[in-house]
Amino acid sequence: MRPLPMFGLCLLLSACAGAPVAGGGPPPDALPDDGLVRPQGDAPVTMRVGQVLEIALMANASTGYQWEIVSDGAPVLARTTGPATPPPMDTQPPMPGAPSIARWWFRAETPGEATVRLEYRRPWEKVPPVEVAEYLVRVEQGTHP
Repeated sequence: MRPLPMFGLCLLLSACAGAPVAGGGPPPDALPDDGLVRPQGDAPVTMRVGQVLEIALMANASTGYQWEIVSDGAPVLARTTGPATPPPMDTQPPMPGAPSIARWWFRAETPGEATVRLEYRRPWEKVPPVEVAEYLVRVEQGTHP
């Protein structure tokens, strides 16, 4: 092969190999300031009445596992719908068998403390979950602008 076509082939292959993984998404600090509150690690989440908490967890439906809400934080929190415009990474369906991001939204309704707990399991299995996500949420008086 001549050097120029070989260089072009190498460049093309390296571009394909460096493509982002489907469902990976940007790190939390790179997300736009859209007014949503997102948990940061294991720290308690502090919100004001009227703010919306977004929980985003990796999932892979092709394995049979799914996230189940065990505790939704009621009556301090109430389930709600997400933003009208989904994040860019959610606009295309994932490749079959690839992980994706599952999202839930909770509106702060009244001041107080609540726990949101999700368990990752196969619904038909009667065994402990393979993963648990639990968030302590503190809602303070005062409304979100």
